[in-house]
Amino acid sequence: MSWLPVGDLRTATGVGENEKPVKSKAQQMKKISALCVLMLVVFCCFVKGQQHRPVTINPQDPAFREKFSHLSFDGKFYILAVKDQFNNYYMADFTQFSERFEKVYFINLVSFSSKIESIDNDLSQPRPWFMAGNTYPDKEIASEFNELREKTLKASSTLTDKEKANWMQKNDKLK
Repeated sequence: MSWLPVGDLRTATGVGENEKPVKSKAQQMKKISALCVLMLVVFCCFVKGQQHRPVTINPQDPAFREKFSHLSFDGKFYILAVKDQFNNYYMADFTQFSERFEKVYFINLVSFSSKIESIDNDLSQPRPWFMAGNTYPDKEIASEFNELREKTLKASSTLTDKEKANWMQKNDKLK
């Protein structure tokens, strides 16, 4: 066996310098099927990535609000609208509050909550947004929303108009 430089390998295998080795049909089919499987895997990954694209939570964007305008509260004070990896996002029905005092008072109570956070302080909107970590069970969040609502309604019914006006003067920093 003599040693041949790499450039002479084709000559040594019986293939001419300008000719490519002929592959068998089985080898060609194997490559085509591997390519098809690879393309299918890439396509599936792309489609899966499109389906699980997270919703960007931006209550200040009218187009964002429009996406959720069809949701029905069915008499409830709040609903769970969106979930992501870390948080649950809720909408509250502020049409159940009869005056601005109640809306501001509720938002103020939320600011002291350890479970719920206001992410939408635009009181001109009838459905403001709130966020809670998804580590809290649904019952705890339900209890928190209901408790804050009850405290708000109790304050509204027990305070005089003058007391409400004084409270609003000190605490109403919302639009």
